[in-house]
Amino acid sequence: MTKKIIIILIVLSVISGNAFAQYEDEIRAKNNLTVSLGFVGAALSYERIFNSHFSVLADISYTTLALIDEFTVSGKGRVYPFGGSYYLEMGLGYSYGRGAVDMMRHMVLGLLTLGWYFTILEEEDLLARRGGFLIQPGMGWKIDIGKPDGFVLPISMGLDFKSGKILDVMPYVRIGLGYSF
Repeated sequence: MTKKIIIILIVLSVISGNAFAQYEDEIRAKNNLTVSLGFVGAALSYERIFNSHFSVLADISYTTLALIDEFTVSGKGRVYPFGGSYYLEMGLGYSYGRGAVDMMRHMVLGLLTLGWYFTILEEEDLLARRGGFLIQPGMGWKIDIGKPDGFVLPISMGLDFKSGKILDVMPYVRIGLGYSF
């Protein structure tokens, strides 16, 4: 019984390898343009695809959560570890705005001191936007909709770490629509 199962598995793996190998031989799209919207932000990106495992992209995004907002410009490298739709990415760039850690620091100090902290704080310190060097680790999926190399559904999530006077962090989750050409 186990011999039959092993033989069936080998035959199925050979058949599935041959069935999906046709996409390797075809000329694949080398460019992707994507517009993504998040619950509280938007992004525009251009991706240059070198092979099925590596690409680079330029990304512009804006994220906002009431008093927290951030505008970022970055260059990213993407690695598709399995050669499919799942990817890991790392980006470097510039960020400008008020991040979550800075705003939360002010809110917690205000609560702990029962509001006294806000009386000694300058208004420009509380609402100040700061710029800084950006590090963007992330992950996501770029799923083909319909035929390969046409419309794609990108889903991404990650963190924006901004250096500067205060290390600041801003999370993001985005879903969008892109086109590969």
